[in-house]
Amino acid sequence: MSKKVLFVCIRNTARSVMAEAIFNSFAKSWTAESAGIEKAEKIDEKVKKILERRGLKAKNRPRLLKEVDLNDYELVVTVCEESSCVVIPHGRVLRWYIEDPVGKSEDVYEKVFEEIEKRVRRLVLELDGS
Repeated sequence: MSKKVLFVCIRNTARSVMAEAIFNSFAKSWTAESAGIEKAEKIDEKVKKILERRGLKAKNRPRLLKEVDLNDYELVVTVCEESSCVVIPHGRVLRWYIEDPVGKSEDVYEKVFEEIEKRVRRLVLELDGS
């Protein structure tokens, strides 16, 4: 069974969804899932398009943090701004302060994707070993 990492953002519609898809495309011995702090109805359409263009797939629907068992994850990574990220009761939490692209231009989404991709690549190297 592979080890698991959980990416968390506010609504699980953009940043954490990108991080999950990118992580799962690179990692060998780990898998990623994602969740949000607040309820949302659907994954952001711009996120779906950005992932599709890169041959990645967004998950089907947002999920709430309270729907997951934090004990199932070796690592939790928050990808929201400092002021809006909650304290997550887990022994190993990484905090990445990444701009929320929702409602902004396509360029902002691209910039956010690239930042997440860079951080995820480094994280995968650390976790999987080179």
